[in-house]
Amino acid sequence: MRSGFPRKNPIIDMWSRKELFDVYARGDPVCVNIEINQRCSGGCQYCYASPLDPSHHNVSEHVLSTEKFKEILELKKLGVNVVYFYGGDQLLHPEFKNMVFHTIEENFHVVMPLSGLITSADAVWLIEAYAFAKLRDRELFVGIHIDTLDQDTYNLVNNSPHTLQARLDGFQTLLDTGFPADHIFGCPTITRQTATTMIPLMDWFYTKGVRHVATIVFKPLGFSRNEGAAWEPTLSQLRRIFYHRARVEGKHMLAVGSSDGRYACQSHIAITASGDVVPCLFLRDLSAGNIYEENVVKIVKKAKSALLLKLKVKGPCASCKFNLYCCGCRANAYIYLRDITASDPKCFFNTTAPELCTKSKLH
Repeated sequence: MRSGFPRKNPIIDMWSRKELFDVYARGDPVCVNIEINQRCSGGCQYCYASPLDPSHHNVSEHVLSTEKFKEILELKKLGVNVVYFYGGDQLLHPEFKNMVFHTIEENFHVVMPLSGLITSADAVWLIEAYAFAKLRDRELFVGIHIDTLDQDTYNLVNNSPHTLQARLDGFQTLLDTGFPADHIFGCPTITRQTATTMIPLMDWFYTKGVRHVATIVFKPLGFSRNEGAAWEPTLSQLRRIFYHRARVEGKHMLAVGSSDGRYACQSHIAITASGDVVPCLFLRDLSAGNIYEENVVKIVKKAKSALLLKLKVKGPCASCKFNLYCCGCRANAYIYLRDITASDPKCFFNTTAPELCTKSKLH
């Protein structure tokens, strides 16, 4: 599974478009991550986006209205060019399709990491949205959340074992409908359990024509807020997985370690389903305001520096050879160390990082 360099990787290459990089270079937000709902039937036991009470797993806690969604798109005035749709399962939002088409009409690029529970009807409108975006010289990407291909491993991390086949079927339905594989990306979560089968999963995505696998490092939030010891992957596991991705997608991918890199951390802002404006959806405690109480553009203007994580990091992250491209995951530093300026404790380039941040508790 090796590839020469450079390698076409549309979702990564999109960020080099001049109109996007120029916004980043002048210090303004390029992308807004919008959590439009929290309801999901995917069954992930560790879900970071969930309300804290697991008994509410299939109950809609917060649903963003179309009116408020359109207000968020006013961030275009500040330079925002890209909209990420997050959930919950976005496909369960009654206005999701309309939101996507409206976003394209407003000339935004669109990225949507989905649960993978995609029906034939969903696949039809998703490819229509892709075609519409292409007509307007916009990009549209769909992510597929599959954590493992191994049913036994899946059963360890998911309360609904049957959803593995449903996710596989949803992905295949999307491909069969004609959605281009190079505009689909894998978005598995690396827990200690799924790490053992992550590389075969990544290779499977690549053989399907997927060009990028956006591996997400587990965070002890939501259902798993107090369960880090049960789910946290080891540093050795992360090193093996991210080096494998670099062998396939290009060695330049290592420049951001196990994070999304400085470009993402310092150009994205996020809005939760309850309306809080935060630096990212992993930093829900750090709200700069709420869109139900104040205009979103005013909130972002007032707190732009904090939202874009314009801060001075300490330790190995500050002197890392990849410092130009990466400042380490600020969410990892905040969640595990309660210090948002500390070096990323889940990055394998951090010479002070422990194998585990929480005490080991194997399933």
